[in-house]
Amino acid sequence: MPSEIYAGGHAGKIASIQPTRWIMSFPSVVAIAAERGLSLQALSSKDAESVLIEAVRRDCPEAIAYLHDRAHEADKQQGVVLWTENPNSKLGKQLIRIHASDAVRPLVERHVCHGKQLTFLNCCGGQIGTPKPRDEGTLIRLQIQMQAGPIAYADC
Repeated sequence: MPSEIYAGGHAGKIASIQPTRWIMSFPSVVAIAAERGLSLQALSSKDAESVLIEAVRRDCPEAIAYLHDRAHEADKQQGVVLWTENPNSKLGKQLIRIHASDAVRPLVERHVCHGKQLTFLNCCGGQIGTPKPRDEGTLIRLQIQMQAGPIAYADC
């Protein structure tokens, strides 16, 4: 049994292992709950949201600032802002962590992006602004553009 747990690698066996180091997307969750005197096993919905969004702010500060700026840019353009970032950069890794979670993405939309929706396209880009395209064809075309089209950025 390994002494380290990697997210997703041994998820079914976590209860029976005493890991020496956790690798997770938002490690400050535990510290924030402790600072607030909260038990992670007994969080209200309001406390859970508050703890998680604060963890995202602490653990992904560059991405939070970047998305907040893009939200204001979308306001100025009255629409959508496309973004691309090297997925291997510090910022790129933070953006992926935020966009990859169905729990985190709506919190960031609400608390950071002033209600503007985030759409994740590929591992290196997305859009922020008007509601996410509901038309699957539009999303497919945007994904293709991220691969080989005019907004292609990184081969990852």
